[in-house]
Amino acid sequence: MAFEFSQSFDIAGRVVGKNCPVYIVAEAGVAHFGSVEKAKALVDLAADARADAVKFQIFQTGELICSESAEWINRLSGKELPYEAFVDISEYCKKKGITFFATAHDEASLDSLDELDVPVYKIGSGEVDNWPFIKKVAKKGKPVILSTGMYTWEQIKKAVEIFREANNSDLAILHCVTSYPTDPDLVNLRAINTISRLGVIAGYSDHTRGFHFPLAATALGAAIIEKHITLDFNVPNAQDWKVSCGPDDLHLMVGWIREIEAGLGHGEKEPCHAEKQSLAWARKSLVAACDIAAGPTITRDMLVTKRPGTGISPADTQKVIGKKAVADIRKDTVITWEHLK
Repeated sequence: MAFEFSQSFDIAGRVVGKNCPVYIVAEAGVAHFGSVEKAKALVDLAADARADAVKFQIFQTGELICSESAEWINRLSGKELPYEAFVDISEYCKKKGITFFATAHDEASLDSLDELDVPVYKIGSGEVDNWPFIKKVAKKGKPVILSTGMYTWEQIKKAVEIFREANNSDLAILHCVTSYPTDPDLVNLRAINTISRLGVIAGYSDHTRGFHFPLAATALGAAIIEKHITLDFNVPNAQDWKVSCGPDDLHLMVGWIREIEAGLGHGEKEPCHAEKQSLAWARKSLVAACDIAAGPTITRDMLVTKRPGTGISPADTQKVIGKKAVADIRKDTVITWEHLK
């Protein structure tokens, strides 16, 4: 049997994929700034907003950044949490009823996620061209969400081939632009549909201000939406807050995504039940353009079309012409078949 990627897969009991509710990931990232209590507050924010999952970033600064990059070591070291902290955070997520997972940025951290038994692995955009790391994740045999900021089309196809070779069909690929914040003219949401042509589940990881682009991505068919969250804004030497939702608007984004996905519908063009109720007042009927006496043959100039739609449809005009009224019909009367013989 030929290999095919899954059109849906399970994450902690939630089915994710095409024709499923949008899977909303609240990307807490490093917005805890090294505080377990703040990390738990971010979990609260995501859970209260009814996101499906809250995701963190796990790394060891010395494993992620070489010693020559002192500036980045300084920027990231204060945003690192030890493995034991994520054990605590993961347990807290269970209590709050929200799925926990994390992006591992180095191999030791990736191995720690095995012990946490995360239901899905996330590969960040920074692993572009890091084929050995991607192969290692693909071979773990669990669903994987891959962000593709900075990827070329050929690199995306290479990543897809790695999962095919690993016989891991549970792959979702997120369109992403690695720029904080991403200018609107760089967002390129149509790339979501381009990615879906590879046969994988396609979604969108957002780095724009506000949350209107995640809403637009939902309308375009994104199966997964990832959006940064934060409790702190205007933080020096940090960039995620610039593209984050917070306590004032995360719940709005989640709620509006749910409204939009409900509004996408089944795709068949037909009157819905609410429209059928509107036919009586919105549609037009044949109406007497003048006083019509009983007996004479009805001609076209005796008829006009007006609301309401409780009489004979204008579509039946030719059936009415040539008939006679059984009794006098006053001008501006809605004509029914009972008026005619």
